[in-house]
Amino acid sequence: AAELSRRGALDARYLLNPNHVNLNLTSPFSKSETNLRSLCECENSNPQLKNAISVFQQAVDSGGSLSFAGNNLMAALVRSRNHELAFSIYRKMLETNSFINFVSLSGLLECFLHLSHRKTGFAVGVLALMLKRGFAFNVYNLNILLKGFCKNLEYGKAISLLREMRLNSLLPDVFSYNTVIRGLCEGKELEKAMELANEMQASECYWSLVTCGILIDAFCKAGKMEEAMGLLKEMRHRKGLEADIVVYTSLIRGFCDCGDLDRAKALFDEILAKGDSPSAITYNTLIRGICNSGQLKEASEMFHFMMERGVRPNVYTYTVLIDGLCGVGKTKEALQLLNLMLENDEEPNVVTYNVILNKLCKDGLVADALEVVELMKKRGTRPDIIAYNILLGGLCAKGELDEASKLLYLMLNDRSYADPDVISFNALINGLCKENRLHQALDTYDLLVEKLGGADIVTTNILLNITFKSGDVEKAMELWKQIPDSKIVPNAETYSTMIDGFCKTGMLNVAKGLFSKMRGSKLRPSVFDYNCLMSSLCKEGSLEQAWRLFEEMERDDCLPDLVSFNIMINGSLKGGDVKSAESLLVEMSEAGLSPDLFTYSKLINRFLKRGYLDEAIGFFDRMVESGLEPDAHICDSVLKYCISQGETDKLKEFVEKLVGRDIVLDKELTCTVMEYMCSSPENMDLAKRLLRVADDKEEGDV
Repeated sequence: AAELSRRGALDARYLLNPNHVNLNLTSPFSKSETNLRSLCECENSNPQLKNAISVFQQAVDSGGSLSFAGNNLMAALVRSRNHELAFSIYRKMLETNSFINFVSLSGLLECFLHLSHRKTGFAVGVLALMLKRGFAFNVYNLNILLKGFCKNLEYGKAISLLREMRLNSLLPDVFSYNTVIRGLCEGKELEKAMELANEMQASECYWSLVTCGILIDAFCKAGKMEEAMGLLKEMRHRKGLEADIVVYTSLIRGFCDCGDLDRAKALFDEILAKGDSPSAITYNTLIRGICNSGQLKEASEMFHFMMERGVRPNVYTYTVLIDGLCGVGKTKEALQLLNLMLENDEEPNVVTYNVILNKLCKDGLVADALEVVELMKKRGTRPDIIAYNILLGGLCAKGELDEASKLLYLMLNDRSYADPDVISFNALINGLCKENRLHQALDTYDLLVEKLGGADIVTTNILLNITFKSGDVEKAMELWKQIPDSKIVPNAETYSTMIDGFCKTGMLNVAKGLFSKMRGSKLRPSVFDYNCLMSSLCKEGSLEQAWRLFEEMERDDCLPDLVSFNIMINGSLKGGDVKSAESLLVEMSEAGLSPDLFTYSKLINRFLKRGYLDEAIGFFDRMVESGLEPDAHICDSVLKYCISQGETDKLKEFVEKLVGRDIVLDKELTCTVMEYMCSSPENMDLAKRLLRVADDKEEGDV
């Protein structure tokens, strides 16, 4: 259909409207046959084909049959790729009992390849019709069928047909094998492709350069570079074939994709050493690989080398380099390259502009991005939806929500702008939510539903998150209930948002119900989900349930993180289960996790509350030895406990630790300790040292 449109709207009008062209059809059918045959000989001229179709239709409407000329017309339409019309002519010929020759039936097979609504059964039926009419089909006809099978992903049928051909003495040619091997490679069936390639050799149909190129390219795309290089070696030494630029480019791309830039460059040098000229695609492939490795200077050198060798950089070359420069933060240089591109009369495409727009918006340079959009329009490149979504995201990130709202309004109401999609609305809704403009976000959501017929799960997740944060649990419940009606499938983030929200609002039973529903939907709860529930259960005093969840984590292949252990250690200590807390510390260490300040803070405070001062100080020592800097809260807890319990000796020992490690207390706590220690003359020296450490720290801060 696209081809018809390009060739000047050659369509079914000419089958249905015989008056479209003004021709004298009062002559006998023999003259019409002659006219039709003559018109069809100008196969590359649309006006002649249009006239030919009109002649054919008028003859049919007059009750005649144009057998031979009809076959000519059908062949001309197939050659000009007007497959829909060719099929229509075939049907008209059937209706008028016109003779259909072998060429027309072969053309029908080609139509099968290009008409999406035609299935392989249709093509098989055409072959059967050939046999019925007494025609012997050839390898070319079967190759069309093989290509059709592969196009429809019916690889098994294609392989079976190949083997049947051999059994029936209709030997497949190299094109037959290459067609099926290519199909298998495109379907990522590499083992079957190699198996068929070996069968091909065994049947004395030898590999061509195309065969090797197909296989090497497939292995490169699969990241199997050693296999690809093995094929290259076999191709050279056993088949006597030399790699062409296409094969080299596949290998270079494969090594670039695998991050092995040295081997990619070695292959490039091999091309040059042989005296061959790399194509623009080869240069572009290597430049992309060099850019992806962050070696922008070398990429620039390759760009200039390319031009020195007389290969003109194309839009892809410039876009890759611009993207590379943007990726390493060189926005200014990227803009300079864009200007060079324009100076060299290489017109940027929308992808090139979008790369620049994305970087400018990420840098917060939205005003510059808007100027680039104006440049696009001025040069005749219409910004696409991706460009406008980048702008919307940039405006929202800068907090320019009113400007973002205006842009969305223009997208909805001005035909010169791209129509917004759900991503456009999501960008604005997310921006509004971050600024706590909930009512406006919900209005935008309603507009989204009105204009596009519904939101997606991303929109729902954004709104659920903000409604919980704003404390509007009722609205969150309403949004949740709308999900089944809107045919949106909740994802892991949806459940996590709901579980977290209900835990924080004290609706633990609802959170537990959602957790169970999440498991039932075959979604895996994350460590975050487990932590939310365990924390809420511990706060509620349901330590036993929290322990059950903690034990279930490992069974569900969800390993506890540091937060999980901290929750359970704190919950155990709060419930008076010191033994479990200590065993959790051991388990944490075995899992390769180290306690953090939160862990030690909870341990020290809980042990102090139970009167275990020595154990608390022991944890303090372990904390400091691990490289963690104790905060004022931890020091305050130990010192105040010592003072309240009259543990003067322990207090002195602890202050010695602080002074020895140059740990500075806050001013208020320093004064409290100084006052307590100065009451005894024997503590004066230590008090002075404590004060000196505090003074030194204060001077250092200044």
